[in-house]
Amino acid sequence: MMAWTGDPVWLEEVIGDAGVSVTVYPGAWNRGHGDMGTVWGVMVHHTGAPAGSNPGPGVIAEHPSLGLASQVHLSRDGEATVCGVGVAWHAGEGSWPGIMQNNANEVTIGIEAENSGTEGWSPVQYEAYVKMCAAICRRLGVGSARVIGHKEWAGAAQGKWDPGGLDMDKFRADIQDHIDHDGTPPGTAGNEIDRIHSFSGWLGERLHAGERTCKDGVGGYADFEHGSIYWHPDIGAVPVPALVYQVWARRRWEQGPLGYPTRYHVVVPGQGDIQEFQGGIVARRYGTAGYRVHGAIGARWRAEGDVRVDRGSRLGWPTSDEYDHDGGRRQDFEHGSLVWRADGVISIEGDK
Repeated sequence: MMAWTGDPVWLEEVIGDAGVSVTVYPGAWNRGHGDMGTVWGVMVHHTGAPAGSNPGPGVIAEHPSLGLASQVHLSRDGEATVCGVGVAWHAGEGSWPGIMQNNANEVTIGIEAENSGTEGWSPVQYEAYVKMCAAICRRLGVGSARVIGHKEWAGAAQGKWDPGGLDMDKFRADIQDHIDHDGTPPGTAGNEIDRIHSFSGWLGERLHAGERTCKDGVGGYADFEHGSIYWHPDIGAVPVPALVYQVWARRRWEQGPLGYPTRYHVVVPGQGDIQEFQGGIVARRYGTAGYRVHGAIGARWRAEGDVRVDRGSRLGWPTSDEYDHDGGRRQDFEHGSLVWRADGVISIEGDK
């Protein structure tokens, strides 16, 4: 395809053809802040919605202060909604080679993914994000270099950090893989593990040939110098860094209470790593043993901002696992403890 000038009225068709479930928000074809110019590429974001909340595409289509805040919304379960096709106010001030300074709104398609930025990215949401971006790039006749993060555009100008937990270099590599192979899914454990490793250089060299079968007889894995990649047919392939892996291993890997990893890990710069599993979250501050946070206490910890200072983190990193306490359960954190009682009430003690 040649360059496209004007509103991307083809978004629904292109996204749907990529295999991503897509709907159109009412009024999308007439929504926007004027007409688009020649579309340069895509800018990706996260909404910042806390883990567990689902504000939906209406907040993006009809933002109370911005109006149309991005052309596309991507839910946590990988479903896309076209919110508008005109100019969206998603980029703000910033700069990037090939785009006029402070002018990205007029020439980039914004995608807002429903994610807190620290919860990690589930395979289903991540794969949908990759497929959408690849499909739009193919429609525009450009490569994955035309997909940039809001943090790359506006990090210096506005202090933006979205999409949090998404390594843009490996994200672009995965998009390019879909562009080159026309979106053909790998489909098997070996292919998926190889694909993840191909853009995850931080894992280092493979430690053994091929893939090994997990003890449940369902999943598979491969070990690398700095971590492992685990695959499950219902989840996909997810890398686990060594620091998280050590905590998981002490709990008997996928055979234990954590189960399989479900989201890509998040690196909190200078602090530690967080990764979500079927049975909770592993949170390991550098220099500590690392702990599991789960259930009602885990939900309250997230509601209190988990480790994110910019989200008003009240408790910080865990300093223990859960343990029995006065007929209930308790878990300690850097700045206090969460105590669960049998009646379901959770209280904060020793808040400091």
